[in-house]
Amino acid sequence: MPEASEIWQVDVNGTVYDAAFGELPEWIDGGSLLPGDKVRKGNLRWIEARRVPSLVPFFNAKEKCEPMPFVVTVTEGEPTPDPVAEPTIPEPTVMAEPVISSTPAVAFDPTRCSLHADRESFYLCDGCANGFCKECPTSYGSSVKICPLCGAMCKRAEEARAINKLLQQESVVINEGFGLGDLTRALGHPFNFKVSLIFGAFLFMLLTVARSSGGMGGIYMAVGGIFAGMSANALTFGVLSHTINNFIQGKFDENFMPDFDDFELWEDVIHPFFLSIAAYLSAFGPFFFTLAVGFYLVSSAVSEQMDSYKSDLERIPGTHIYNGRQLVDQSGDVKEVLQGIDQRQRERIATATETADENVEEDPDVTGTPIVDEESRQQEELWAAATESRKQSLESAFGKTPETEAKENGEMIQAVLGLAAPLVVVGFITLLWGLFYFPAACAVAGYTRTFSATINPLVGLDTIKRLGIDYIKLLGITTILTVASIFVGAILSLVFAPLALPGLGNIPATAINAFFTFYLVAVFSCLLGYLLFKRADKLGLQR
Repeated sequence: MPEASEIWQVDVNGTVYDAAFGELPEWIDGGSLLPGDKVRKGNLRWIEARRVPSLVPFFNAKEKCEPMPFVVTVTEGEPTPDPVAEPTIPEPTVMAEPVISSTPAVAFDPTRCSLHADRESFYLCDGCANGFCKECPTSYGSSVKICPLCGAMCKRAEEARAINKLLQQESVVINEGFGLGDLTRALGHPFNFKVSLIFGAFLFMLLTVARSSGGMGGIYMAVGGIFAGMSANALTFGVLSHTINNFIQGKFDENFMPDFDDFELWEDVIHPFFLSIAAYLSAFGPFFFTLAVGFYLVSSAVSEQMDSYKSDLERIPGTHIYNGRQLVDQSGDVKEVLQGIDQRQRERIATATETADENVEEDPDVTGTPIVDEESRQQEELWAAATESRKQSLESAFGKTPETEAKENGEMIQAVLGLAAPLVVVGFITLLWGLFYFPAACAVAGYTRTFSATINPLVGLDTIKRLGIDYIKLLGITTILTVASIFVGAILSLVFAPLALPGLGNIPATAINAFFTFYLVAVFSCLLGYLLFKRADKLGLQR
C-alpha cells in the first residue's frame, strides 16, 4: 500500500486531476474513478486503475456493493488537512446506480505475472506493485529492469518480498509503541548471537580485571589499568553505536557486535572511546567537578589543621626542638627544670596557705580561702604552659597520646563537616542529573555519532523533549537493569569474599560480574535502538 500522502494523477474523461492516494478510495466509492480510467504516480507512465494492485480491493468492494476497506489518510507526524479546504473531486460519471464496469477489477496475485497469468512472477514493480515474469520488463544493461506498465524500476521478487516483510514487521513494531515488549525482545536479542556474546563478554571481562589490577602499585600497573578502562569504554560504546545504527535502519536481525571483518581502528575503537568520554562528561561532568572542588577544599582544610599541629609540636616557649633524638637527650635537663619549678610553686602555695590561716585566727570574719597573690597566679600559668610544652615535646619524640589524637580528629571532623554539608547537597543534585541524563547522552552518541553533539546537553535535552513519555519509560527500565546489576555484583562479592586478594580485589566476582554487565550493555543498546527506531519521525532520523 503506497503512502496515503503520495500524489497521484487521475485522467477522467480527458481531464487530469492531482490527488493524494488516500483520497482515491473516495473517488472509487463515489463513482468518480472507474477501473478503466488512467492513473499514474508522479511522472511514471499512465496505466489503467484496475492494474494498480493497491486499488483492486476498493474496485472489488464497489462492484460487490460492499463497504470500502479502511484506509489511513493522514500519517503520523504530518499536519492534518484543513477542514475548510475540501479536496477537489471530479463530478461522478454516474450518480444514480452503482457502476458495473465493462472492465471489472481482477483479483491481485503478486505471485503471478500481471500480463501472463500462467507464469510465476520473477520481478515486482516498485511503482505499481505488479508482478512480472522474466520476459515482461524492459532491460537496461544487465541489472536495470523497467516496468512495462508504469515505467518504474522492478526488483527481483525475492528481494521485494523480503523488503515487504521487513516493512510489515516495522509497521507492527511502530504501532505497538515503546514498552515492556521491547524489553522482552532486547533481553533475548543477544542470545541470537551466542558466539559474539561470549567473545565480547570475555574480552570485556579481561579489560575489567586488568583495570581493577591497576591498584597493585607501580606506575606501569596504573597506566595499564587506565588503558584497560579506556578500552572497556570503547568496547561498550562500540556495541551501543553499532546496535543503534542497525536498529534505526530496521535491521533488527543484525549482530549487536561490530563486524571485525571490516575492522577499522578509528571507527571501532578510537571513535567510540571519544563518544564515551563525551557522554560521561555531559551527564556526570557537573558531579565530577563538584567532587574535585570538594576534595580540594577538604584537603586544604586538613592540611592547614595539620600544619597548625606541627607548628605547636615543633616549638617550646624559650627553646627550639631540633629532632626526636636530641629531645630525648635533653629530657633529663628539662625534667630537672620542671621539678624545680614544681617545688618552688608548692612552697609558694604552702606559705600563702599558712598566712591565710593566721589571718583567720586573728579575725574570725575573714574566710579561710587562701589568698594567692599575682605572682602565684603567674607561676601557675607558667606551670600549665610548661606541662603542655613537656607533653608536646614528648609526643613529638614518642608519638601522640590517645587523648591528643581524639582531640585532633574531632577538630578535623568539625572542620570537614563545615565544608561537607553544602558539597553533599550539590553533589547529590549533580548525581541525580547524571543518572537522569545519561540515557539521553547515549542515545545522542548512537544516532549522531559525533563528539560535539554528544557533549552538548542542549541536544540531549531536545532529544528528551521529543521522546516525551517514552523517555520516562526508558528511565524506568534502565533503573531496573541497574538495580539488577548492583544486586548481582553484591551477591557475587559475598559468595567469593574468601577469594579476595590484596591489591587485585575479588577477581572471580569481578570476572563473572563483567560477563553479566556486558550482557546488560547489549540489552540497553537494543532498548535504545527500538526506541529511536519507533520515534525516528519525531527525531528527524532517516529509516
